Amino acid sequence: MAEIKPRILVVDDDAVLRSLATDILSDDYEIRQAEDGLDAWVKVQSWKPDLVITDLMMPRMHGFELCMRLKGPQGIAGIKILVSSSKPFASDKAQAMEAGADDYIMKPYAVGNLQGKVRALLSAGPAAPPPPGPENGAGRVCRAPLPPAPAKRDVLPVSVRFWGTRGSCPTGGLKTARYGGNTACTEVRIGDTPVIIDCGTGLRELGCELVREFAGRPIEGHIFVGHTHWDHIQGFPFFTPLYSPRNSFNIYSVCGAHSGLRSIFSDSMALDYFPVPLSSLASKLSFVEMTGPVDIGVAKVSFHHLNHPGPCIGFRIETQGKVITYLSDHEGFRKLGGDSDMSRRQDAEVADFARGSDLLIREAQYTEEEYASRKGWGHSTYDDAARFAAETGVKRMAIFHHDPEHTDDILDTNMEYCRGLVKNSGAAVDCFAARDGLKVDL
Repeated sequence: MAEIKPRILVVDDDAVLRSLATDILSDDYEIRQAEDGLDAWVKVQSWKPDLVITDLMMPRMHGFELCMRLKGPQGIAGIKILVSSSKPFASDKAQAMEAGADDYIMKPYAVGNLQGKVRALLSAGPAAPPPPGPENGAGRVCRAPLPPAPAKRDVLPVSVRFWGTRGSCPTGGLKTARYGGNTACTEVRIGDTPVIIDCGTGLRELGCELVREFAGRPIEGHIFVGHTHWDHIQGFPFFTPLYSPRNSFNIYSVCGAHSGLRSIFSDSMALDYFPVPLSSLASKLSFVEMTGPVDIGVAKVSFHHLNHPGPCIGFRIETQGKVITYLSDHEGFRKLGGDSDMSRRQDAEVADFARGSDLLIREAQYTEEEYASRKGWGHSTYDDAARFAAETGVKRMAIFHHDPEHTDDILDTNMEYCRGLVKNSGAAVDCFAARDGLKVDL
C-alpha cells in the first residue's frame, strides 16, 4: 500500500518562492500551492491540508487573516500553520502567533531550517484552537465590499491638500510652525467628492473645513487608511462630519492583524479612551476591507502591501487621467533585509505600483545618519525617496511623514539635500516638501 504523505499547502503571491518551497518539501510531503490568502482559504475547505505555510503580505487576503480563519470555528481542526515572511519586525511575529500561527520563519531561509520546522510541526500533537469569538477566525464576516459606484463621465477638477504631514506623533510650537505638526491626513478632492487618506490629527481641521464648505449639504466621502497605528487614526473621533446624520462615509483598508477594521476603530473609541463610542456616531458608516481595487465612481483605488510592522498598505488613485500614489511608512526590502533575489523582486513590485504617477506622496522620515540607529522601525530616508523617484519616473514627489524631531530649519536643510539628490540623478522630478495646508492642483 502506498505511503500516505502529510499534506502541505504553500501560500505565497511570489511564484518563485512557492516553487522553491515545493521543491524543498515535495520528496517527503504532498504539496499544493495557493497564490494568496483567499485562494488558500478556498483550497483548504476541499483539500484539508495538515500544514499551511503562508506569507503575510498578499493581495486579496493577507496572512494574518488567513491564520485567524484557519484556526477559527470554520477552519480545520488540528491544522498547523507556519508563517514564512520577509518581515523581521518582532511585532509581526507576535501578531502572527496571536492570530493562530504555530511557528514563524524568516525569508530567505536555509533549506534545512524550513525542513526542520516542518518536521517539528507535523510531529507534534494538534494544537488547541484559540477560543471562538466575534472577532476570531472565519466565524465573522471580515469584509463587506460595496457594489461598484456608477461611473461619472464628466471631467472633474482634481487637487490634493495636505492636512497633516507629521509622522509618529503631533508636534507644536514655533519651531515646526511652517511645515506643521498634525499627523498624517491627505485629501484628494475630485470634483465635490472628498477622498481622504489616513486619519491623523489633520483630519480634525479637514472636518471643520468640510462643514464650512458644505454648509448643511450632505457630505459623501471615502476614507482610505494605510494602517491603524495611532498617528494614522488618532484624528478620527474629532472629525466633525461623523456626527451628522446627513453625511455618509465609506472607510477602506485591509483586515487587521487580529481583528476586523470596524472593530479596530470601535476599540480605539472605547469609553476608557473617548467619551463617544463608534456606535453613537450619527453619520452612515460603511467599513470595507479591500481584497483588490475598488471603484468609487470618480476614481479607481488599488493597494499594495508595504514593509512596516503590521498590515500596512499604500494606495494608487487613478482619476480623470491622473495618477496619485501614496506610500507611507515603508522601509525598503533590500535596505532592511539585505540584497537577494527576493528583496529585489519585492522592491521592484513597489516601484511598479508607483511608476508613472503624476504625484507621488512618499514618506521619508530619516536622514541616513538617523536611520543607522532606527533600522527596523519601518521607515525610509531621503536617499531612499530620491532613488525611488528617479527609478519610477514620477512627475512630482511630495515628501511627508516628517519626523517630530525635525524642526522647520532641519526640514529646510533635509529637503535641499533631497532635491539635490534628485537633480544629480538626472530625473525630471519636481521634489518638494508637503506641509500642513498645502494645496496641489493636478
